[in-house]
Amino acid sequence: MRVRSLCSFLLLSTAATLNAQVVVNEVCASNMNGYADNYGEYEDWFELYNPGAAAVDISGWWLSNRAGNPMKWQVPAGMVIPAGGRQVFICSKRNETVGGFVHTSFNLNQAESDHVRLSNPAGDPVDDFEFTPGMRTKLGHSRGRTTDGAATWSLFNNPTPNAANAGASPEYLVRPVLTPAAGFYGGAQNVTITGPAGATIRYTTNGSEPTATSTAYAGPIAVNATTVIRAACFGGAGEQPSFTETNTYFINAAHTVAVLSIAGDQVDDLLDGNGFIQPFGSFEYFGEDGQLRDEAVGEFNEHGQDSWAYDQRGFDYIARDQTGYNDAIHYPIFRTKDRDKFQRLIIKAAAGDNFNFGPGQPAHIRDAYVQALSQTGDLRLDERSYEPAVLYVNGQYWGVYDMREKVDDHDYTRYYYDQDEFNIQMLKTWGGTWSEYGGAQAQTDWNDLRNYIMSNDMGDATAFAYVDGQFNWKSLIDYFCLNSYTVCADWLNWNTGWWRGRDLEGDHKKWGYILWDMDATFGHYTNFTGIPNQTPTADPCDAEELPNPGGQGHTLILEKLIAENEMVHDYYVNRYIDLGNTLFSCDHMIPFLDSLVALIAPEMPGQVARWGGSVAEWEANVQVMRDFIEERCVAFEEGMVDCYDLEGPYDVVFNVDPPLGGQIVINSLQPESYPFSGEYYGGINTNLAPIPNEGYRFSHWEVFSTNTILPSTTDSLVHIDFLTADSVVAHFEEPIRYEVVLDVDPRVEGAEITFDGVLYTDFPATASVPQNTEVEFRIKAPLYYDFLYWTVAQNGYTPDDSSMVMLNTVIAGPDTIVAHLRPQEYVYYVPTAFTPNGDGINDHFLPIANVIDLDTYDLRIYDRWGRDLYATTDPSMGWDGTAGGSNVPLGVYAYRAYAIDAIKGDVYEIRGHVTVVR
Repeated sequence: MRVRSLCSFLLLSTAATLNAQVVVNEVCASNMNGYADNYGEYEDWFELYNPGAAAVDISGWWLSNRAGNPMKWQVPAGMVIPAGGRQVFICSKRNETVGGFVHTSFNLNQAESDHVRLSNPAGDPVDDFEFTPGMRTKLGHSRGRTTDGAATWSLFNNPTPNAANAGASPEYLVRPVLTPAAGFYGGAQNVTITGPAGATIRYTTNGSEPTATSTAYAGPIAVNATTVIRAACFGGAGEQPSFTETNTYFINAAHTVAVLSIAGDQVDDLLDGNGFIQPFGSFEYFGEDGQLRDEAVGEFNEHGQDSWAYDQRGFDYIARDQTGYNDAIHYPIFRTKDRDKFQRLIIKAAAGDNFNFGPGQPAHIRDAYVQALSQTGDLRLDERSYEPAVLYVNGQYWGVYDMREKVDDHDYTRYYYDQDEFNIQMLKTWGGTWSEYGGAQAQTDWNDLRNYIMSNDMGDATAFAYVDGQFNWKSLIDYFCLNSYTVCADWLNWNTGWWRGRDLEGDHKKWGYILWDMDATFGHYTNFTGIPNQTPTADPCDAEELPNPGGQGHTLILEKLIAENEMVHDYYVNRYIDLGNTLFSCDHMIPFLDSLVALIAPEMPGQVARWGGSVAEWEANVQVMRDFIEERCVAFEEGMVDCYDLEGPYDVVFNVDPPLGGQIVINSLQPESYPFSGEYYGGINTNLAPIPNEGYRFSHWEVFSTNTILPSTTDSLVHIDFLTADSVVAHFEEPIRYEVVLDVDPRVEGAEITFDGVLYTDFPATASVPQNTEVEFRIKAPLYYDFLYWTVAQNGYTPDDSSMVMLNTVIAGPDTIVAHLRPQEYVYYVPTAFTPNGDGINDHFLPIANVIDLDTYDLRIYDRWGRDLYATTDPSMGWDGTAGGSNVPLGVYAYRAYAIDAIKGDVYEIRGHVTVVR
């Protein structure tokens, strides 16, 4: 008998399931072309079934994909499943019911072992299905009860939503195991494959999926060169083949970057130029150290437009949980991000900057460089994170590639901004403009905002506030600054995307910009946008003077904002200046370029061996790009003067005194180290603000030339119109501090005063407080004392009620603050009778004591003959009318209580009688 991965599956328990009437009857998380919803989408789904003889109203019941969160989505009102009837639920996360299609708020994920849990209105489980590893399904398959409502579960090759479960299939055979593991080896390997007894293992070495006619495994496979081995187990007629195991063995291959190995029947056809197909295949991701990080099976499709004409092509990869292998690549791929799960990745070969197929002098780095530059500069843009890699296709070396994070994707917006696919409006322009997310309403909303800006005075505070609430104009400015500085010639009418989130609990609720392809930069590639100058001498104002390429109004909006709103104008010009002193300075751009080039340089001999050219030619092309950047740094300064009627630039040094006293905000910058040097201009205000470090306060500004600080050197928020070179110092000082004495009256143990967040218990205590600091103080009276009132000798307090436990005061000078206490009075009350009958009323004989020493208390109960019936040293414990575990008879009993006044020390011994009444 052959071993299979799973024969049957029992939910909760047979009796509990059948008694519940409504059951989970069929589950499909592998639906990609079978059951379509009302949107024409192929989503996960499951089916409930009512095997009973009466209809069941499941309104208010709960459904969930998480066992730990059973009350995740509530069944809407009016949901009745008739006797012998079914109800299908679409797991689309849309959370709606439209035309009989019921959409839940969750989806299903096989790789995460999701559940389909049905619970009653109280949240108690009624039925449950779990995607354990053995319950995963291949594309187009489902899991269901063998017949409707049966106790056993089976595999179905042909799912039956809203129809009777029938035609169950045999289980998949167990997947084979390949030894050794996938990876890098210094010499030939013999690969062995093991599988379940009686199964026939079949394998391929050309990347194709094993079939029933593939080579049968008969012994160790000699691997002498880099090879992909794909193996699966096959049985007799009607038996289901196993999942496929894929291992890539790299023989005598050494790399310094990540390595990707993809394999599939038509993957090579896609990369040979057949962009009409979307083949499925395997994806193995190896780190720089050669270790396998993760793998998946998914879908490949064309990536790139003009670059698709090159022999070395890029592709988009989508891991498909529907295949039953993995839902994503789980690893923090990009060194600049902490994200560690990627369902979608862009794998591109430098696009139009590809070496050796791109036009002109391609450097194989431009797009990655610009995106990474923006990212390290923390521009207000969403960039495609970059990591270099080499690619193997069906075991064949395919060259140097970029791994890129896909920005125009709801997985991205959900991870970084908590905005899912149903709460995004995203527009993209590539020749024409379309709505990637949000449908026609996205374009309508953008048009409305653009029209509002164009028809209202942006100098009006109310009108601008409305725009500022919807539009991240600083993102627009960063977008223009970056494209202008890099002399991009393929944007606005191409490669432009902008979006916003509509979930009020998420981020990025204002329209902001993404980066797309940035390879047409630094003088490279065709001038698709029609910029007036593609050389290093291009003026910065060339960008905002473009005649609305793409027709979406980006340049018109910027022009109007900077023309009518002085604050936006100054921010825009100063943003160029700030970036020119930091991110766009040659002191940063050249070393940063060299650092990225150094990552791929060791791999370029392999690239040219595969695709032509020479390493020397590539290095020369990189130098052309480097020369362009160096010339750009100088020419841009002249362009700033010409475009914005500025003077200079002048060398300005900013410093802080003392060195640990604080920092300075310079326009949009906050340098981390000092002195900070930059080039600043006259004709525009440079805005400054001090940021004192803890324990310091701002004192004053100082300049050493003829420049004027306005409003004055003692104001914290100032500006300077530089007319000459200068040094600017922000002076900080330790503030004047005053001593505040804290005390309690009388001074007793256990009193606590919390002053300015610090707890004081020993009095008198002294606190040191900076001048004019507002502090909060509160008292916690000790045991046996009551708080009466505060006295504050010098400074006032709020609220104006000294008897409040907590007050606030502003320390304008030395002070003494005292909390006045009053000792509680000794009280001891003894009841004369009690009724220990279990009704919860007067069931215990409990003397009431106040201000007694807890360590010396003693209470005893005696019968009429003087025998001890009960004793306790805990004042909170009373006698329950029992002795030796039995109720005592009704009658009169003697007691003796011994206590000491905890404050005065007086000794009290009280004797008396108490009557037990039932």
